[in-house]
Amino acid sequence: MTNVEALKELYTAQGGCADLSDVNDIVGVLNAISGLLGGAITATTNAEAIYNIAQVAVAPTKQTKTVTPTTSEQNITADSGKVLEKVTVNAVTAAIDENIVADNIKSGVTILGVTGTYSG
Repeated sequence: MTNVEALKELYTAQGGCADLSDVNDIVGVLNAISGLLGGAITATTNAEAIYNIAQVAVAPTKQTKTVTPTTSEQNITADSGKVLEKVTVNAVTAAIDENIVADNIKSGVTILGVTGTYSG
């Protein structure tokens, strides 16, 4: 089996269904594999085509997470096999502590949007 034939088999095994019968060089098949993986398909040399494949084949899955503040420390980590692209921290509100209520705050003082009524 030639290198081109082996690459065509790889392309098919990865879900490629286009007819590659007219592609007779490694660059052509590598470009097809790159396109199948969602990468650039404009390579003109084997090295460029392999580079394009590597860029999409090893690209990590990005994820975003939203964090609700609490009264304790939180460690925000990516799920297995993913990287964090963005972490959004919600605004801190009185909801972080059930003791932040008007009766527990001095009258006239506002903490996290709760105005106190305590005058004792």
